[in-house]
Amino acid sequence: MKASPFPALGAFVIDKPADLSSSQVVTRLKWALIHRNLASKTLKIGHGGTLDPFATGVLVVLFGEATKLADCYLHSKKTYTGTIRLGIETDSGDLTGEKTNELPVPDLSLPQWQPLAEEFVAGPYFQTPPMHSAKKRDGVALYELARKGVEIEREAIQKTIHSFTLSNTTPNSLSFEVTCESGTYVRVLASDLAKKAGTVAHLASLRRTASSDRNIMESLPLDQTIDVIEKHHESLPNLIPLDRLATHVPEIKTDSIRASRIRAGRMDAIQEFLDQAEGLSLKGRYLLIRDHSSLIGLLERADENQPYRLQRVFNPQSPGTENTR
Repeated sequence: MKASPFPALGAFVIDKPADLSSSQVVTRLKWALIHRNLASKTLKIGHGGTLDPFATGVLVVLFGEATKLADCYLHSKKTYTGTIRLGIETDSGDLTGEKTNELPVPDLSLPQWQPLAEEFVAGPYFQTPPMHSAKKRDGVALYELARKGVEIEREAIQKTIHSFTLSNTTPNSLSFEVTCESGTYVRVLASDLAKKAGTVAHLASLRRTASSDRNIMESLPLDQTIDVIEKHHESLPNLIPLDRLATHVPEIKTDSIRASRIRAGRMDAIQEFLDQAEGLSLKGRYLLIRDHSSLIGLLERADENQPYRLQRVFNPQSPGTENTR
């Protein structure tokens, strides 16, 4: 049996094209790996944070044991660039929607717009989830209600905007870069910025340039990735092994003996790390346990006032994309 050049555990950093959903990207990658005899049909695979179909950029697609890190990527900072179209509002908040309102655009220069953007960084920012979103109410996605012409009350949610920089203006548009908390609706942010200037807006383009520790410079387009998988059967520069993932998450170091005890489910060893985690001055949701060369476990807590618990144990021998046929 010919050895596969692909690791059994890891992630692809994909530059997602427009007009494909994140789930469609995952499906196409899985099909390519199975078709090339690099994975079984039971391969675990998923992404670390949805991009809207119209948006492009970094999509972290995890497979094998690396899928246990999905929440670490989902609940992490994201960076986007894009263009805000001023003066026209759409029902979806982006270029795919129908026009619902139109207002004059104030004659503001970049130095006048930038302080308005910085207000979102300086103070608490509450945004209302859009009706055209996957957020659910009573088990039903809001976009399903929106398609039926139904609009319901939504509770505003506080989100952290780490930076919001405007780089170019035309009479009807703004270019921007924003780094924000996970779950932030950038199209709502664009609309809220326009409201501060007394007008309306929608997103004309959106591109994710970073998802926590992964960035656009290490990505490859989906079609190019699949082409290499199917035709060349060689290593890919956008394929990140498990042990190089989630470097944005704080960690506790251990040795191989204690690592083996954790993997064996020894409660005394697990409790030892839980106690050690509580002694650290960390505010993060996640904490990784690593030995000198590999990931051992993932600790999680609901908030900084709650104790950590062991969420996942990583098994480097777990099957991922190896040839099983």
